[in-house]
Amino acid sequence: MGYVCLLLQALIFSFGGILIKTTATAFSPFMVSFLRFALGVLFLLALQLIRGKKPHLTLLNRMVVFGGIAKTLHYLGENYGVMHGFSYGNVVIWPVQTVVILLISTLVLKEKVTRPAVAGAFLCLSGIVLLTWNGMPLRDFIGGQGPLLIAFVIAGIGASLFSICQKKLLDKMDTVELNNSMFLIGGLCAGGVLPLTGTAVTFPIRLPAAAAMLVLGVITGVGFLLQAEGFKTVPIFVATVVQSSTVLLSLLWASLLYRERITGWIVAGTVLFLGGILLVNVKPRRQP
Repeated sequence: MGYVCLLLQALIFSFGGILIKTTATAFSPFMVSFLRFALGVLFLLALQLIRGKKPHLTLLNRMVVFGGIAKTLHYLGENYGVMHGFSYGNVVIWPVQTVVILLISTLVLKEKVTRPAVAGAFLCLSGIVLLTWNGMPLRDFIGGQGPLLIAFVIAGIGASLFSICQKKLLDKMDTVELNNSMFLIGGLCAGGVLPLTGTAVTFPIRLPAAAAMLVLGVITGVGFLLQAEGFKTVPIFVATVVQSSTVLLSLLWASLLYRERITGWIVAGTVLFLGGILLVNVKPRRQP
């Protein structure tokens, strides 16, 4: 059942780039981040009421606060990068997340690093470079794609830290309460920077942008409930591999719906970092 939840999450998250790109006609990246949290919180509160449970939030837990801040970094980086680049740009988040989790497992949790894992991390990084470079002149890459790459790297770091916090708290908190608490913290963080960002909403708000924003909010609520349920039975490294199937679907939607050109560089970069993700998750054989 855990794998089914993660595959469903990968499917609905694959539309994220398309939806974010659609909201760009009316909302700034900061406003989209705030509304994703706000709509996600409202959805989860409604779900608790439908289930006949009294809504409950845990906001003083340090891991919850850290997870909420990490998720804010994820959304701010992803929304900025997609709105200023291609709708498939957020696929970079997955290899970054894989490398960050590997580093945390090695440096913080003191787990042994295998040669396949090191090779996989190198392939992930190589794939990121190829995908964002896309064969363009170096000057254009540094000036145009450089800031977007930094935004997606920040998003990947935030996503990985959020996943680790979620995994750590699953045995202690209800999944709806856990996600709702983190999203509320994230909403407060994203809302706190809104007054400093200038124009957050462009009027008139057209129907496609409003509908895309609403769907993003629902995805926020549903997607991370599925992730939490999947994490209960699937190891986080294996879950990352399953979730990375989002990449292929994201590229497909970008080509079909936004007519964005998928070049050989993008295909090569995607193959490299998908191979890297698989290598990172190769477990060494236990000695008898």
